[in-house]
Amino acid sequence: RLRKENPGKTFHEVSPFADCPNMKLTTLEKILWSLEDVVYEVTVPEDIAVRARHAIDGMLEIS
Repeated sequence: RLRKENPGKTFHEVSPFADCPNMKLTTLEKILWSLEDVVYEVTVPEDIAVRARHAIDGMLEIS
């Protein structure tokens, strides 16, 4: 997708094995279904949640 959207740029893969076929199966419809029906609820210990929240906040600041 990046190559199609940026034809004048060159992209280099970090690793030829950095490919997740399972992630390619995720669609917006499946995400919506999961969120609406709370099918796959994930719970994590609070100490991990705090660190994860910090990492996500950092990513959102950059975007």
